[in-house]
Formats: sequence, structure tokens, C-alpha cells
Amino acid sequence: MKLFRLTAAIVLSFALFPSHTLAEYAEDRPRIGLALSGGGARGGAHIGVLKVIEELGVPIDYIAGTSMGAIIGGLYAAGYSADEIEGILAETDWRRALSDQPARRDRTMRKKEQEAQFLIPYRVGFNKGRIQLPLGVIEGQHLDQLFHRMLFPVVEIRDFDQLPIPFRAVATDLVTGEEVILSGGSLPDALRASMSVPGAFSPVRIDDRLLVDGGMSNNLPVSVARDMGADIVIAVDISSAMLTEEQLTSVLSVTEQLTNFLVRRTTDAQLASLGDQDLLIVPELGNFSAADFSEAIKIIPNGYEAASAQGEALEALASGGRSTPRQQVVNDSSDYLVQFIDIVNGSRLHDEIIRSRLAVNSGEKLDLAALEQSVDQIYSLDVFTSVTYDLVENEEGESGLRVNAVPRSWGPNYLQFGLELSSDFSGSSDFKLGAAYTRNALNALGGELRVVGSIGREDELSFDFYQPIDSQARWFVEPQFYFRRENYNYWEDDVNIAELEIDGWGVKFGVGRNLNSRNRLRLDYEFARADADVITGDLGFPLDDEIEIGELVMQYLHDSLDSLWFPGSGTFHRWGYLYASESLGASGDYEQIDGNGSLVWSRARDNFLLNYELGYSFDDAAPIERWYRMGGFGRLSGLVPNQLSGQQAMLTTLAYY
Repeated sequence: MKLFRLTAAIVLSFALFPSHTLAEYAEDRPRIGLALSGGGARGGAHIGVLKVIEELGVPIDYIAGTSMGAIIGGLYAAGYSADEIEGILAETDWRRALSDQPARRDRTMRKKEQEAQFLIPYRVGFNKGRIQLPLGVIEGQHLDQLFHRMLFPVVEIRDFDQLPIPFRAVATDLVTGEEVILSGGSLPDALRASMSVPGAFSPVRIDDRLLVDGGMSNNLPVSVARDMGADIVIAVDISSAMLTEEQLTSVLSVTEQLTNFLVRRTTDAQLASLGDQDLLIVPELGNFSAADFSEAIKIIPNGYEAASAQGEALEALASGGRSTPRQQVVNDSSDYLVQFIDIVNGSRLHDEIIRSRLAVNSGEKLDLAALEQSVDQIYSLDVFTSVTYDLVENEEGESGLRVNAVPRSWGPNYLQFGLELSSDFSGSSDFKLGAAYTRNALNALGGELRVVGSIGREDELSFDFYQPIDSQARWFVEPQFYFRRENYNYWEDDVNIAELEIDGWGVKFGVGRNLNSRNRLRLDYEFARADADVITGDLGFPLDDEIEIGELVMQYLHDSLDSLWFPGSGTFHRWGYLYASESLGASGDYEQIDGNGSLVWSRARDNFLLNYELGYSFDDAAPIERWYRMGGFGRLSGLVPNQLSGQQAMLTTLAYY
């Protein structure tokens, strides 16, 4: 992906002619401004317009953009050519860019385990007895990172007039509704603010103002380009058309129409300000969606066609002046020496937790790829709504790196819910309704309290406290207390001959070592007391009605799967050894060794998943509550859950998707 490498050439203004010649051009020709409207994914049409402008040699002196127009315009102002911007649009993984989920490879082992508890990953905040939600469906971490990567070569430029082409981004103050013209500061943040559609994207805070999409206040910034000094404005309008009555079919379409009202009103006001000397380009975009960024590249020809249709007028602008020749300047991140590192951290976590995850050190040259990987790891701590970086300079003139970690406004208390249903379509079915409360960042080292409850097939209430004991969370301790009631059906020759209920409580204390984000070792001691009853039927053998458990469990866990449910790469292995004895508090002595895992093979769009389970009880001495059980979805799906039970178990399955 050569367009994302910082060794790519970045186009900057460079005088190749005597200064008096350029001055003559500046005096003789009118100044030309480019105003690019918002329109979401329809902004691909802007690239087609830029291609024609480049081909004809139309000199652009100023650029003003709103929303997607700000993104395309900002990249062009920063030095990218139209072809390079097209390449960025084509190569960007928009599914990831428009998601807040960290890559699974970057998540901690604890977060990976929690992921398996609930099929649906979504949660809500819970503070002071009230439910809290994020300020946008997408908080924008990966978008922020994308913009910082693309604009890294000009990240040190804080005055947008100093860009190769002077630039302005338009946003809207969410509190007052006022138009906000961004002329300096962080260019990535300005673009992110300009395109933050209310509700869809979280607002961006800049200079104590909460900013959202500029389309709410000025969707086609003709006036902004004019105020920058433009004598002639080329306005490109890609805004969506109003929905017809037939298209108003749901609350979502009605909400979209209300947004269209605001955008259309500001656009029409700007169109009315165009004079005879100005040029308006309106690409024919038909039913292209403003939300489908994966299709944006297909709209480029529409913009090219619309601009070509006004080729004569554009040629007249080209003949009225001459583009200033521009020289390519290589800007390589490895040339940047990091002399100091500042951490801006609004959470309870100690700054050292953030600093220890940075693969960048003072006195070293900057490695952008390593920095981005570090940012991903910090974000995967699940504490921050965004983690970004800036290149800064201190009062002594030293160059440095600033990491900005913004905690979630709707945390750090979260609620999550889940529901499991199963049926054999022969009259046997069950359910499990679960909920979890999580309080993270309890202390400077990132302690976490998690309370999980469930009813149905298994009634359980557990209290778990996870405490890292060093800044990198390599070592941790984890005490747990739980109540649990489980019902088991005991089958023999495909006949359910008895139903058991085991009701009790237990405590567990674990200590572990996270080797990295994929491997972990831990040792647990568990002590429990429970009552066992045969509710119906007859087991055919005696059952201890009072169960005493005292166990040591050693476990190794490896998890490099890229997805828990439908992985395309990676492996999973969990192996453990259990030792129980009367000296540890158990009612008897027994030992077990067991494990399970998954291996993935992928070829083109075909994936094969091999799963295995293995369990062995030495001397068949394990009590019934420690028997292995199989049956249910994915574990002999033709059987009801836990239909098979015994002292030993082995299962291998193969899935294709």
C-alpha cells in the first residue's frame, strides 16, 4: 500500500521561477477557490472533478470543504494528487475504518475470554443509576488513525494557510448550531470533526467546542472560499436529493429527510451567492448512497463527466493564469527524532501504563508502523474513546511526540446482556439469560470488577476482581466468589433416566502471567461446597449429596484467532491439569488433564475450522460434578446439551464456511 507509506512523495509548493515572475502571475490572474460540498460516500465524485482540473491545469489557490468534501479537499491541499486520493479510497478497508472494535490480535487475553461469554459485543454505560450511551454509533478511533496516517507528512503544520494549498474545513458547534471554520490546529482532527454526522459519529472536541458535521451549518462552503481571498469559486455540489414520499418508509428514512432539510437549506443559500464569474459543477449521482463508502470509487467517473461537460469554462480559467510548478518532497517518518514524549491521559490509569505500551522511545527515530501498533494496543485496553498522536515542539525547540488518550464519556461502568436458546425440535428446549456489569480502570494499574449473572439452564452469580500488578499487566491476580445452581440430565442408551441439581458456592484465587496478547499461563486454587440432589429418576449408583471441592489448576492458553465465531486465521489451544486432594479441601483425590482448541485453514473465500476437545480423568476418580459433558450446538449438535457425560471425552469436528 504505497500510498500509506511515509516514504511516498508529498507535493509541496516550490518556486521554479524568479520571484518577480510569480508576483506578476499573482497580480495578473484572479484567485481561484474550490468549494467541495458534503455528501458522504458520494464524495468520490470530487476526485473525478479534481482529475479534470489537473488535466486542464486550472490553478487552485484556496480549498474549502465540508464533511467528505473536507476529507478530499484536505488531502488535495496537503499535496496528494487526484490519482493518489483515488488509490487511498480504493485501498482503505472501510469496514474496519467505520468500526470501533479493536483487532482481536491486539486485545488482552482477558478481553478475549470475556468476548466468549456474550455473542453480542454491544453494551451500554451505567452511571449513578442511569443508562448512558455513546454520543455516536461510531466513536471514530480507526477513522482518526486513518487520517493521522494519511496526513502524517503535514502533521506538524498547524496553520492551514501553510499547506501546499491554503485550506479550510467547516464544522458545526453542537451546542450553539453555529458554523465553525477550522483554519489551524490538527488537520486530521479538523477533517474528523467536519464529517461527524450527528448520531452516526461521535462529536470531536476542539478548543473546548463540541463539533459535528459542517453540513448542518454550511454544506457548500462558497462563502468560506470567498473569505479566503478567492475571486472565482468553483463549487462542486454532491449533496443528496430530497427523498420522495414513496421513499419515506421508516423512522430512519424520516430522520434522513430531516437531515436533508438542514443540508439543503444551507446548500441553497450558498448557491444563491454564486456570481457570473463562478462555476457550479453538479455531478449526476442518481441513487448512489451517501453511506456506502465501499462504492465511493465507482462515483469518480460521474464527477469526471460533470467537470468535463464544463471543460470550456474550466479551460478559460486555466488560460487566465498558470499553475505554480510543484516539486515532490520526500517526507520520511524515520527522519523524525523523538526527543521527548508527552502523555495526555484523562483516565485513572497511570501514565506509565500508556508509556510502557509505546514502541517509541525518547532519543530514537520515529517508526510510524510501530507507533500505530502501539496506539492499537492502548486502545484495546477498553478504557478510551480515542487514542491519537501529534508531533509537537517544546519551548526549547525539541521535537517530540504527544499521545492523547481520551476516556469514554459513557464509562467506566458498563452493562451487557445475552440470551441463549436451544431446542432439539422434539419437545426438549432450554434457555439462558445473562447479564454482566463491568467496572474497569478501578485504580492506576487498571483493576477491573466484573459481576456476571445468569438464569435458565444455569443459575449463577459471580464476582470477579482482576488486578494487574505491573504497568504492562504481565502479572496479575484474580480472586473470584460465586454462587451456582446447575441442572443435569443423566442419559443412558439415549434415554433420560434422571435429572440432577447441584447447588453451591465457591471461591477461587488465581495468579497468572500474560506472556503477550496471545499466550498466558495461570495457576488457580478453587474451594467450593455444594449439595447434589436427584430431582427425578434413578442414577443406578450412589451419589454423594454433599460435595467438597479443593483443587489446583494449572493452565496454558493460546489464542491468535482473528475472529471468535468465524475465524479466517490463527489458532486456539487451551490445556490444563487439575489436581484435587483432601489436603486441599476436596472430598477425595483425583486428577484430570484436558484441553480444547481450534485450527483454521483458509483458501481464497473458503474457510475450514477444525475443533477438538479431549478430557481424561485418572483412575476414573473424578466426582460427577467434574465429569465431562457433550451435546448441543457445535458439540454433537444432534444431541441435547450435556446429553453425554463421563470420565473421559474426545471430540473432533470440522466446519466449513
